[in-house]
Amino acid sequence: MKKLLLSLLALGSVAAMAQQKVMRIALNDGTSQLVNVNDISKITFENDGEDPEPEGPQMVDMGLSVKWATYNMGATKPSEYGNFYAYGEIEPKDVYSLETYQWYYPDYNDWDCDQWEAYYKLGATFTGTNYDVAHVKWGDQWRVPTKAEWDELIYNCDWTWSSVSGVLGCKATSRINGNSIFLPAAGNMVDDQHTHDQLGCFYWTSTEYVQADISKECRNYRANLDATNQSADGYDYPEVGFSIRPVYGPAPAELLPEVTYPSDENMVDLGLSVKWASFNLGAAKESGTGLFFCWGEFTQKQYSHVYNYKYYDPLTDDYINIGDQISGTDYDVAATLWGNGWRMPTMAEMQELVDNCTWTATSSGYKVTGPNGNSIFLPACGMMTYKGAPRTSSEPGYYWCGDADTRVNWEGKPMSSTAGALRFSRAYGSNASEYFGAPQVGYASRAGGIQIRPVHQ
Repeated sequence: MKKLLLSLLALGSVAAMAQQKVMRIALNDGTSQLVNVNDISKITFENDGEDPEPEGPQMVDMGLSVKWATYNMGATKPSEYGNFYAYGEIEPKDVYSLETYQWYYPDYNDWDCDQWEAYYKLGATFTGTNYDVAHVKWGDQWRVPTKAEWDELIYNCDWTWSSVSGVLGCKATSRINGNSIFLPAAGNMVDDQHTHDQLGCFYWTSTEYVQADISKECRNYRANLDATNQSADGYDYPEVGFSIRPVYGPAPAELLPEVTYPSDENMVDLGLSVKWASFNLGAAKESGTGLFFCWGEFTQKQYSHVYNYKYYDPLTDDYINIGDQISGTDYDVAATLWGNGWRMPTMAEMQELVDNCTWTATSSGYKVTGPNGNSIFLPACGMMTYKGAPRTSSEPGYYWCGDADTRVNWEGKPMSSTAGALRFSRAYGSNASEYFGAPQVGYASRAGGIQIRPVHQ
């Protein structure tokens, strides 16, 4: 009976083992081991004393302001080409042409548009944004390097034309700490043609080529490296396909503009609920234009439209919610640049200015006189658009409020693209009283650059 019980137990153990997947490992000494497959997460082959092969993107400290990736986007090792990308796109493709470029304006025609309007320009730099393939795909602080960061690498390294695993390319060796990276000569893609293969390295920077006249064609800086020259001073059409070599580090800090700080005598009591500044943010006197800001942004740009608006997300084609009321918050440029209690006016405060003051039109704006007889002047400076700063002296007037547009459209969706603003239209009358239409508090595109007249409690 005892033997029968032991036999049954042994059969039970075999049956249980049969229900599990096991691995038998044969050793050189003739013995073997059984390992439950469910207990194994990964098998690697390593030399004794060596660290395992690291997973995910790796970086090299070249002694510079950022660390550099060891291989291109889309690659797994330094000698691989990786993918080609058009400027500001996050996916590779088969054809790199104007027609396939994601940020091409499909209704462009050269008889009534400036040359650069063929493109939706993405801003002075897209590093660290949702136009940045390295940031989107690798996350954290990975991003496409700026022109300045490429210049830093070029000027602080010794460059040799060499090969890795039979692939030609440029080896950059830091003069600061001796570390190095290899950049394969992957060439580039124009239309469906792979050109300059094994002849040169072409890498996008994340920096736009800035021209004095923004009506010229759109170009963006690229790094070009070969056996004799290394430079990031060249620029190219955004639709061509270049390699991307990411860097790791925080995106460059936003440089705030220098502004004139108002003194006590610049605070005007009109007899209303708040006091008003006597000049626009960014101006130095009441007749000055001041700076053009998009809603919630802190710097003036060379041009303003949705595709270079900081709070637009191209991945979702929607606006980022920064709050229903930004007056006095971290998104208030007046509070940030002037401080000391200054802020953007609310819609209610702007409406109070309209309803309780006398508005007298001049050739260049409105004199606004409060119930107590004191006055301020609001110049008509127009709006910063995709064509840049206003190009004529005959412009309407726009001024931001701190209120978001909380209305909904016919589909019941929030009107997330607009925010509160004061506007007075150009009327082109024959006398001063007809220069402008009546001021109205309404809404304007958040991505448009317009003036701000701060208030103080």
